[in-house]
Amino acid sequence: MTFVEKYEESFKLIQASLWGTDIRRTDPSVFAEFTKHAIIALPAGILSRIDMPPELRQAWQSEIYQVISYNVNCRHMQEALPITVPYAILKGTAAAQYYPNPRYRTMGDIDIMPCHEDYDACCNMLLDAGFDESTMKFASEVDRHRTFLKDGITVEVHSYFSIFNEIDRSRYLDDLIIRNITPSHTLPDHVNGMVLLEHINQHMEEGIGLRQIIDWMLFVNRCLPDSGWKQFKVMAEKTGLLKLACVTTRMCEIYLGLPERQWCSGTDEKLCEAFMEYVLSCGNFGTGREFNGFRSEKLISYMRTPKATFALLQKYGMYNWKVLQRYPFLKPCAWIYQSGKYIKQTLSRRVPLKQLRSEIKTARERNILFDALEVTQVSKGLVIYKDGKYIKE
Repeated sequence: MTFVEKYEESFKLIQASLWGTDIRRTDPSVFAEFTKHAIIALPAGILSRIDMPPELRQAWQSEIYQVISYNVNCRHMQEALPITVPYAILKGTAAAQYYPNPRYRTMGDIDIMPCHEDYDACCNMLLDAGFDESTMKFASEVDRHRTFLKDGITVEVHSYFSIFNEIDRSRYLDDLIIRNITPSHTLPDHVNGMVLLEHINQHMEEGIGLRQIIDWMLFVNRCLPDSGWKQFKVMAEKTGLLKLACVTTRMCEIYLGLPERQWCSGTDEKLCEAFMEYVLSCGNFGTGREFNGFRSEKLISYMRTPKATFALLQKYGMYNWKVLQRYPFLKPCAWIYQSGKYIKQTLSRRVPLKQLRSEIKTARERNILFDALEVTQVSKGLVIYKDGKYIKE
């Protein structure tokens, strides 16, 4: 069975939910896939007329209710944010606006980005309003964003959004976002589309799922007809995301029912197939992959060169080695600690040689795909914004 045949029923339900095509029944395997990809509420409007076992219908309706309830609370929190400096809403409701029914787009965090000079003030306003800070250590180290929590809703304030391997691309897109901040906090459509495309790009190695792909597809459906492509193409070229835009769009045309466009008609369909296989295997941010195996594949793919290997070991060693809190002079040796940790973990897994070879093969295939899509890769060094300037790690 090919992967297309395996996921055919999921594709049919996506198309019926978004484009009104005919579907008569569905089954628990489709429910599992929709859950894995965080698109469980997508068919809410047509669920009542689809044939399915009663227990499945009950479970599906329960999940939809939870998604809609969370979405309502999330939107209420977003509208009541105690922030008086200008900022833009990224993803979330900014993506949901392109859905036939925005309520059915599963929300995650509330992501916002102010001007660079307003970043600290923005964070302090949340703290003053009773938000608890829950920033992860890695996030604070690179200062990409700070995370705040209140009433079960997470707000991420970004000091920079883009994650590229080249400084000029990061600076260009972040400046584009900041220049287009409006009193409504909603970015113009084409800038918003760049954010959705970059969201796919920056999470590729982590494991991208159908929710992010559908966000992009529905933006394209609404905002990128052939007549509107020329303006967007300039921005995609400046960020190095042109190939990703064309492949993702053509992939959506082939598998998800997006009406065809001339501007992506010459795209390699074998590459579209490989990309869709990867998306389906991952789930939302990689949650659909078996954890240890997927983690090993990612680590192997990150370590493409000696320089990238050392940088990764040093970074994670500084995060994991608690001794450094008392003896910071040992920081240059963090890579040694992390090397030992990985060796110990590998031995403790008792991984058969056949499985290890399979993980290495999968990692190589991942890198071939990422190279073909021209997406950001950790092994090539990431750009961060720190101390008022963009630098490459």
